[in-house]
Amino acid sequence: MVLVLVRSILLYMVVLISLRIMGKGEIAEMNTFDLVITLLIAEVAALPMENNNIPLINGIASVTGLTLIQIVISYITLKNRKVRTFLSGAPSILINKGKIDYKELKKQRVTIDELLEQLRIEGYFKVCDVQYAILETDGNLSILPSPSYKDIPTKCFKHLPLSLIIDGYIIDQNLKIIEKDKKWLYEILNEKNIKNKKDILLLSIDENDKIFIQTR
Repeated sequence: MVLVLVRSILLYMVVLISLRIMGKGEIAEMNTFDLVITLLIAEVAALPMENNNIPLINGIASVTGLTLIQIVISYITLKNRKVRTFLSGAPSILINKGKIDYKELKKQRVTIDELLEQLRIEGYFKVCDVQYAILETDGNLSILPSPSYKDIPTKCFKHLPLSLIIDGYIIDQNLKIIEKDKKWLYEILNEKNIKNKKDILLLSIDENDKIFIQTR
């Protein structure tokens, strides 16, 4: 038991030192390569903790080797933009000039629901309030609001802004919230000369019952 405790403390110190050597930037803005290295360090450090038959030096050597790889690759990416782009990727514009870029969403394997959820987390409940939304290489979403966006609305909402059609599918639950039915929704589509709901990427209604429609 004491042996396990000592081994755990030593490996903890080795991992802590390794992360410190890699730098704060690697932890604050973790890209795909950084994530892989971090997961591997956690794995190789855990094995000697769980199994006393594995020499402690093996775990220390593995962590040290991964740390050196990280330092070398970080130095190369710092000097070479092509290598940096290959390993870390490039930012992706998901909303461009107030319009959702459906092709980019498919390329990044991001669903409309995930995009809308992230916008709500950032405080934007309507797509029309967003001028640009950029998916950064670390997975965060950077948002530039539209010029007409107001940070803190002063009026009472009739209801929350809701999505009624997402990627061609009608959200029945949201129709019930605003006390409308599919017949009402199809009438709106007819008014906009939209024959098939499958052509719609997003149809939403704001707090004042204003309709927003974006086709594919």
